Amino acid sequence: MGLGRSLRLIGDTSTRVVATDRSDQPWDECFDQVLPPSEGGHEWLFLNKLDALKRTDADQVLFIDGDTLAFKRLDDIFEYCSGKGLCVQGNLVRDGHWHLDIPELCKRLNCEGIPKFNGGMIYYERTPECEAMIDRCYEIARQAKEFGFDRTDLPINDEITIAIAMAESGNGHLIPDTYDFQNSATGLVGKLFLDVRTNTCKFICRRFDLRLIQPYLFHASRYSNFLIYWRQLSHLEKLAKHERTTPFGYMSPWQKIERSVQKRILKYIFKKN
Repeated sequence: MGLGRSLRLIGDTSTRVVATDRSDQPWDECFDQVLPPSEGGHEWLFLNKLDALKRTDADQVLFIDGDTLAFKRLDDIFEYCSGKGLCVQGNLVRDGHWHLDIPELCKRLNCEGIPKFNGGMIYYERTPECEAMIDRCYEIARQAKEFGFDRTDLPINDEITIAIAMAESGNGHLIPDTYDFQNSATGLVGKLFLDVRTNTCKFICRRFDLRLIQPYLFHASRYSNFLIYWRQLSHLEKLAKHERTTPFGYMSPWQKIERSVQKRILKYIFKKN
């Protein structure tokens, strides 16, 4: 609801679809379509985020994690990604460890690097190439043990699955991290300025480099247990209630009093001059 309300608050006109098994929220307030979870689910639930082409008639899909708040309209993201297939935002990495040993994985896939990204935002579109890549993601999930994943609770996740599919095929597109379509404030330096009422989201963080970030989408992720995030959800809920309960052009009693006082002050000033 926070994501949907924040998109509505800034006037985004993208068609919004939510998949949920919760019936205790007024989803139609800010979503155009409400879908139940995929029937029977998937063996790899994390890949449900790639289901939208099968479950809707959309030609372009921007998956966004539910614990996200929007601060800029999504038109720029759709325009940038159009025609590029499956798109994620991040950097190409060649060293270190990210889910797997990166040098070893690069050697296995015979590639120069692996796309490292946050799976809270994924763009994909209805093209044969993109749909083939999504199918490949499911195949890779089935091969989790072959890639070195042997955990029973999380055999493999969406990020490394998509990264492998992109690296081995050379398809898809890695959006430069500097575009700031999405950011989760990983490596925060100083204070997180976050307020949906003033459309403020800015902070300095040390990710791939140290920069001032003002993202289109703030993925709360690790901040979902911080008060500042829940305050935003509360603000959005109160604004939604205000819209439901007040008429067009509503002026609060306090505003009326303030207007009356300032009107008298202005009258006195002009009369004096």
